[in-house]
Amino acid sequence: MSKSRSAYRKFPNVSKFLEEKIVRRRKEMKISQTVLAARAGLTRNCIQQMECHEHLPLPSTMFRLIKVLEFSEEEINQFWIELEEAYSKDTAFQEASSKTPEVV
Repeated sequence: MSKSRSAYRKFPNVSKFLEEKIVRRRKEMKISQTVLAARAGLTRNCIQQMECHEHLPLPSTMFRLIKVLEFSEEEINQFWIELEEAYSKDTAFQEASSKTPEVV
């Protein structure tokens, strides 16, 4: 498996969710990856890899990002609920695809 977009292959729903919430908000705020990274105490490479679906951020990183991106309390609560739903879809898909059919 190539490194490129590996998080998207394994966690497509989580990757799409983060793109909709984090990347869209960054662009709406008209801030660069470099500015977001600096404000969140991260590297620009970390932001770039998340946005290119190369890796998923840790929960602690997501906390930093939603704080810097000025999510309201309601948006934060909804963020974690929707993230859990996306993760559940991805793990269900992974479990279903890992099962091998029985030989009759």
